[in-house]
Amino acid sequence: MSFKAIIFDCDGVIVDTETISNNIFQAKLAALGHSLTDQDIQTLFTGYTTEKNLETVTEILGYSLPKNFKSELKAAYQAEMERHLECIPGIPEILQSLNCPFAMATNAHRSDMEFKLVKLGLNQIFTQRFCVEDVKQPKPSPDLYLLASKNLGVHAKDCLVIEDSIAGIKAGVAAGMTVFAFSEQMNESEQLKAGASRCFDSMRELKHQLEEMGLSRQIAI
Repeated sequence: MSFKAIIFDCDGVIVDTETISNNIFQAKLAALGHSLTDQDIQTLFTGYTTEKNLETVTEILGYSLPKNFKSELKAAYQAEMERHLECIPGIPEILQSLNCPFAMATNAHRSDMEFKLVKLGLNQIFTQRFCVEDVKQPKPSPDLYLLASKNLGVHAKDCLVIEDSIAGIKAGVAAGMTVFAFSEQMNESEQLKAGASRCFDSMRELKHQLEEMGLSRQIAI
């Protein structure tokens, strides 16, 4: 495999927010009398926009959400991020060692994306970053990844996507890109079924793969 650029997802790949958001969704649904397993949460909500997730919740419940559901959800999420937001272990070292162009493409809103990057000191590293407001259709549509590759000046087929969610994997594949999937908190078989070419369960493993392809300098994690 040979690539000229890397495009990273954000949540669950760069920053450890999937656990936070999934736990909050799980608790909020339980409070409404509907319990979901961790696997259900991953399949139904991980990688999609907040708007899509709220539609899914409404479909699951079979009735309209309470008027304060969205605001309470956002407040709980923001509070947890303020207290517990961290990078995925090994990501800072990977970003420092890359010797190819790279970008971020996320289904998050711009305000959320900027908050996370500034809080973790990554806003100066990701000079090329794209969010849901930049495109007509969010993931699993390919729009975000195609926009990122266009701005990087690299053909889609020469881009490597680093994803974790099923929606994100499908978006990368639909864009004509190769997708490597981070499987630490996700179902690897489902990731492969969605089109991932390869799965890895730690950033140390990804770092080794990038070094083998000449996309990263050797640096200890």
